[in-house]
Amino acid sequence: MPQRLVSLATGVFGWIPEKFGKELQPVKLGLEKSGMKYLLKTWVSISAAAGIGAALFSILIIGAVSITLGMEPANIVMLSLLLPPLFGTLTFTGMVFYPYQKAISRKRSIDTNLPFALNHMAAIAASGVPTYVMFNLLATFKEYGEISAEAKKIIRNVDTFGLSITVSIQQVGERTPSKNFKQLLEGIRSSIETGGDLKKYLSDQAKNALFDYRIKREKYMELLATYADFYTAMLIAAPLFLVSILTVMNMIGGALGGASIESVMVLGIFVALPLVNIAFLLFVHITQPEV
Repeated sequence: MPQRLVSLATGVFGWIPEKFGKELQPVKLGLEKSGMKYLLKTWVSISAAAGIGAALFSILIIGAVSITLGMEPANIVMLSLLLPPLFGTLTFTGMVFYPYQKAISRKRSIDTNLPFALNHMAAIAASGVPTYVMFNLLATFKEYGEISAEAKKIIRNVDTFGLSITVSIQQVGERTPSKNFKQLLEGIRSSIETGGDLKKYLSDQAKNALFDYRIKREKYMELLATYADFYTAMLIAAPLFLVSILTVMNMIGGALGGASIESVMVLGIFVALPLVNIAFLLFVHITQPEV
């Protein structure tokens, strides 16, 4: 977003986070864990400006649609009173809660890649290199997603801000969205400060993480088998059975709920069935574990 527009939005709507600072603390926490480079005041101001913009844009849409369709004045007034506040509120709310979604996405990436990153970290630590070098090497592997980004932050804190490796690890651990990764960083920091065996600690953590990963995968595969049976019964066999019945009813003649059998079949096949399949795919995606 252009800096001028950001400055303008902050100047106009900056009073919102100043007045409701306590209520917006969860948003601040979400910004920190999402890795977004925005202050609370700036992000809330941008969200408010986007909400106002969406409301104004909806008025233009209402005007264009009313002219095209020749709507009556009463309907135009009703839409003008309802849609702009709705569009504005939804846009503002979506923008404000976006950092939460981004933080959840980062957490999923970290937890998914953690078992494999731990194996790599254990192998590097076994070679006897310093912890700084271990995180520096980890930051170069893009395959580990957000773990690499977190490792970059640790290295940046040391190189740019002159922090010790333990303080840098602590600061990154406090802001990471993953509890598992936070516990790992705390363990690494504790091992360094107390002179513990970091190689053994990382090796044990890698074994435990891979064991948990295998368990989760096995459970999820069993769950997918249940989903497959449900899908076969409810979304393949049942629709075929209903289509067969409706075909026979259509040959005999009659109606269903005031609509012709043929219309019901068309709606079911081309509208209801695709929507149900999409809903099922979304359900499987949402319930997928972080593995």
